[in-house]
Amino acid sequence: MTGDAPVSPAAPAVRTGTGDGRHVIVVGAGAAGLAAAERLIAAGRTVTVLEARKRIGGRAFTDSVGGQIFDAGAAYIHFRERNPWVGIAEGLGVPLTRHRGWGGGRGFDGTSPLADAFRDERNAARHRLWDRMEALDVEGADRSVADVVAPGDEMERWVALRYAQQAIGEEPHNVSVADIMAQWEGADDTVREGYGTLVARSGQWLPVTLEAPVHALRWGSGGVEAETPKGTVKADKAVVTVPVGVLAQGIRFDPVLPAEHRAALERLHGGALTKVALAVGRDRLGLPSPADLFEIRSGFVFECFPYDRDLIVATIGGDPARELVARGEAAAVAHATDVLAGILGERVRGQVVAGKLADWVSDPWARGSYSVAAPGHLSARAALGRPVGERLFFAGEATAGPGSMTVGGATLAGRAAAEAALGSAA
Repeated sequence: MTGDAPVSPAAPAVRTGTGDGRHVIVVGAGAAGLAAAERLIAAGRTVTVLEARKRIGGRAFTDSVGGQIFDAGAAYIHFRERNPWVGIAEGLGVPLTRHRGWGGGRGFDGTSPLADAFRDERNAARHRLWDRMEALDVEGADRSVADVVAPGDEMERWVALRYAQQAIGEEPHNVSVADIMAQWEGADDTVREGYGTLVARSGQWLPVTLEAPVHALRWGSGGVEAETPKGTVKADKAVVTVPVGVLAQGIRFDPVLPAEHRAALERLHGGALTKVALAVGRDRLGLPSPADLFEIRSGFVFECFPYDRDLIVATIGGDPARELVARGEAAAVAHATDVLAGILGERVRGQVVAGKLADWVSDPWARGSYSVAAPGHLSARAALGRPVGERLFFAGEATAGPGSMTVGGATLAGRAAAEAALGSAA
């Protein structure tokens, strides 16, 4: 599939550490793992990257449906002013396009277009909600987004719901205001060839062993050992970059992680931002190219004809996304098509030639989209990122602080973990 990286040779049954801190295992070849490996190699370390998938890139993956490419995961270089991928793309000669911005799409309530007054009411409610969140003393007492909604204000409640589901991939009562307020702000860029393709290209030269999930990681004064189906890899240190769901349930640590890391994993989880990509015919259905639509009952947002491709990408998040994923790909494609046909008319059905569900929720190597901090637990991100015994170093979008929930944040976190490993005494 588009965005796949070439398969690396299988790992030998056993690799040994050098004993002087110069051999480092990197667990995971997403953006954080690739960044960590690159920094460690530049510093002269021996690096073994172990990746569970058949490809690199993690949740940045450019897939295809009906001959049309789409980013199944990360699609936007968020907050370009601070995002390292702007510079990485420039270095690789990959052009970027400024995103047209959010909130300008046409809205529908079932089959009925929303009146212009709805947009005005929505924007006013958004400003009220955001002003209240910015004024909240989150250091004194963090709250959920749902708790900040003014009592009885149904438009604010709807804005909070759609913001949490579409921007975070979670229900508003599970989203921390402190976590939102800590995030970067700025303009976004997109990548014509796909963000996932860009990430894969950047790491294609790195020594990655594919189809080598780490099931157990032993650590102690003698170093680290990573158990994989391809054998046990021994080294001096490990940089662990897998998503929080995999970290909590997919890897057995021996000895167990310290209490603060285990507590952090209880307070972080993967959201459920999900996409259904529909390949369509050349008929633009009376819409400009590109165009954005949203339907207020289903929670779907439709990005129509990005880069003038014969493609419509439906995005949904939170509990509706979890329910959609549970129904399976065929049902998800049919449901997205039904909602779109309700908006644009029955001729849409004849235009849809193929569909694909981008499911990160049940994916065993993701267990969710990007990370979400529970209300009152913003500190869990920093706690998870602390080194353990000068042997284990954690990185990923979950530990990136203000850059969390982004590929850029994961890259910066990977670099920081590599620096910490280089500077440790073990």
